[in-house]
Amino acid sequence: APPAPAPVSVAPVLAAAASEAPVPAAADSGEPLPADIDWHALQEQIGLGGFNLQLAQHSELVSVEGRLFKLRLANDQRHLLQINRSGPEKLQEALSAHFGFPVRVAIEVGEIATVTPAQRNQAEKTERHAAAVVALEQDPFVRELIARFDATLEVASVKPL
Repeated sequence: APPAPAPVSVAPVLAAAASEAPVPAAADSGEPLPADIDWHALQEQIGLGGFNLQLAQHSELVSVEGRLFKLRLANDQRHLLQINRSGPEKLQEALSAHFGFPVRVAIEVGEIATVTPAQRNQAEKTERHAAAVVALEQDPFVRELIARFDATLEVASVKPL
């Protein structure tokens, strides 16, 4: 049986670097993970739900070192760690199951430098909504209704397909 994953570390950004536990090299032994993992795709594939999925979606992948995922949770989402203390462990278990060998997860709370999956999803939703509004505004039938009945398009009611 493969060795159990090492404990998950959750280190707030406010903690001094000296107080953080060092990462044991033995926990990261074995075939390393690729350094160019697509976190946006991966977090959707590992079968998380609820607060655990929210934790993954509001985190950015800082780096992959051996078999260690270093994540950063957005400052404004730190409550996801406070209300779900087992979240990092569940994320670690889901990633280990996905890859078929033990991986580790270290999560820090801090300023996001890239785009989290949640931010990307919101941006895509906003873009789809804007495109749907433009399509409706340019639709000949809708334009005729607006002109004939002095109607207005309720932008908030538009739902993209």
